[in-house]
Amino acid sequence: MKTRHLALLLIAALLLGGIAVVSHFRASAAEQTKKPLALTFPGIDGKPVKLADYRGKVVVLDVWATWCGYCVREIPELIDFQKEATKAKQPVQLIGISVDRNKKDVQAFVKKEKITYPIAMGDQKSLKPFGSIPGIPVKFIINKQGVIVDKIIGATDKKTLRKRVEKYVKEKYVKAK
Repeated sequence: MKTRHLALLLIAALLLGGIAVVSHFRASAAEQTKKPLALTFPGIDGKPVKLADYRGKVVVLDVWATWCGYCVREIPELIDFQKEATKAKQPVQLIGISVDRNKKDVQAFVKKEKITYPIAMGDQKSLKPFGSIPGIPVKFIINKQGVIVDKIIGATDKKTLRKRVEKYVKEKYVKAK
């Protein structure tokens, strides 16, 4: 009997701990900055990818690498997510930030996988404004004003991503003065 109660207590503690961790990551993403991000990343095509160019759109910034199995497996879902958002004329833009060291590897991968959304290169220094990145893939959802509002750690699918982005798509865009 004591063993059963102990096991139930342990399960409850683990569940509460898991909820606290998830809540912490959601809150920390939103609390990192209340100011619009004005970052520029070097695009793999030679053109800079500026977050400020996407004001008025909800940006999903996907930090990934070609050597990351989870990252690679979710690429088709991300491609479909962007295609569906574009087709529905939603103000949503997916941007991939590769943490690979070799740009040519990323260019070859993008070509092979037929990735149509912008891809740029990132590193520890350029990603520092996003705070803690415990692993990849990780996605930052940036609202229409350019502020980080959510963080998804780990691989996801287009349905889940669409749900997480939906409320920010509905928000009104107020252009900064």
